Amino acid sequence: MPRRAQPDTIARIPPASDIRWRDRFWFTLYYLLSFVALGFVVSFRPPSVVDVVGRPFAGHGLLAARILTDAGLFPVYAGLCVLLLIACYFKRELLRPALVSIGTLVVAWQVSDACKVFFHRPRPLYWFAPHETSASYPSGHATLVIAFYGFWTAVAWQSDLPQVAKRWIRLAFAALALAIGWSRLALGAHFISDVIGGYLLGAAMASVGMLVFRALDPDDDA
Repeated sequence: MPRRAQPDTIARIPPASDIRWRDRFWFTLYYLLSFVALGFVVSFRPPSVVDVVGRPFAGHGLLAARILTDAGLFPVYAGLCVLLLIACYFKRELLRPALVSIGTLVVAWQVSDACKVFFHRPRPLYWFAPHETSASYPSGHATLVIAFYGFWTAVAWQSDLPQVAKRWIRLAFAALALAIGWSRLALGAHFISDVIGGYLLGAAMASVGMLVFRALDPDDDA
């Protein structure tokens, strides 16, 4: 008896352009409230069980971790933004997403730094890299990778690219986000909850970016 084809879960996910404004607003609020709640849970008490369990990640694959961490530094993003602006000179349709992505990146960077000051969580005591002076929650690397690349992944998902290309872009984005999060754990720079908090804050920032992107679309009547 022939096997029935399995349903394609990804194909049933609506494109970003089909997600209603109200739903996207609730997504943003959910990510933001989850980030704040997690911050209050982990930042004013000793490391949780989850953070203790994540301790074995530290000290392994240090060379790869340093490369990935350096790839998530703000100067790298600044270089990418310059390249985007140059590309806009040749493809004018890139101007709107490029400007929104740059704005989203800068806002995410500033909000992440402000949250570090507010939660003021100490860094782990086991370091395998030069000490950083900022606080631990949230991970700025995790925040920026989701805010910037997550925004572009959403833009690609609502574009006219082939479905296969969209899936590969989503997989590449997920792999990059997880790799950079792992690098922060491997270097002992963050607890697991810091990285999760950064993912949540980055998702909120990317979602806000998509709201702005949609609002600036003259053809969008949703």
